[in-house]
Amino acid sequence: MDIVGGLAAVGQALEIARQLREFEKTFTDAEFKLKLAELYSALSDTKMALADAREAIQERDSEIRRLKVLSDSKVKTVRVGQYNYGIKPDGKPSSLPFCPTCEQTQGLQIQISHGLGGHNLCPKCQGIYNGRDTALPVGFQMPNAENG
Repeated sequence: MDIVGGLAAVGQALEIARQLREFEKTFTDAEFKLKLAELYSALSDTKMALADAREAIQERDSEIRRLKVLSDSKVKTVRVGQYNYGIKPDGKPSSLPFCPTCEQTQGLQIQISHGLGGHNLCPKCQGIYNGRDTALPVGFQMPNAENG
């Protein structure tokens, strides 16, 4: 049961409680017991809905924490062409970019490595990239606030 269902169950329980309060003296014993059973059922549905909602909220909170940790652990990057290059402590880009496939599909920053025959590859997904395409342009200068 979801939050909306839980709220509906609360509304139903409150309506039954109101009826019991208003008509307590006019109900027969059987009618009174039936209304009490309906009230217990509605309250039970409410309790389950609230437990489900609490679990859903905890799962979302856990996912938010996981995403924050992932975001905080990412290296600052500079985009050159189709690739993101990590920025080293000296402020210069690393010589090889992060694998765009791993970045886009899994949110991971996996630096590709030099391969053979002019190709570079991703150690995680085994993606193969042309060495010329993944090299920083000759004379590349880091952009700054003045140059854009």
